Amino acid sequence: MSTQDNMDLVRMITEKGLNQGDLSFIDDVFSPYYVVHVRDLELPTGPGAFAKAAGFWRESFPDFHCTIEHMIGDGEYVAHRFSTTGTHTGPLGPMPPTGKRFSVSGVDMHRVVGGKVVESWISDDFPRILMEIGALRPAGGPPNGRPNGH
Repeated sequence: MSTQDNMDLVRMITEKGLNQGDLSFIDDVFSPYYVVHVRDLELPTGPGAFAKAAGFWRESFPDFHCTIEHMIGDGEYVAHRFSTTGTHTGPLGPMPPTGKRFSVSGVDMHRVVGGKVVESWISDDFPRILMEIGALRPAGGPPNGRPNGH
């Protein structure tokens, strides 16, 4: 497959899987050995990792939408800068829906070999999402609560 084919595959996965919630294709495009690298999150190996992540986002934020702003490819590697939005109308773990919207951006990278995604590095800004839906408050001010540390 060409670099362009790899880029088209990643775009299709984003549009069909994440934005439309259609996971019918995942066994065809994710390696059984697919690995996701994301900080502080354990996901299974294989296509189930993508299914679990997509299900999580769409359950908590049914209108979840990822827009690819820019994409580049270098052989097996495809990277894209994206913006993501959603409204918290479904449960987020034990947290009931807040009805608040979020908007975050990031950069992800994927490795595609022989027409299958074998590895992904994900940079979801989950703390920012939690702040925007009111589940997490930003740290307040300088240490000891005084301006400029005085």
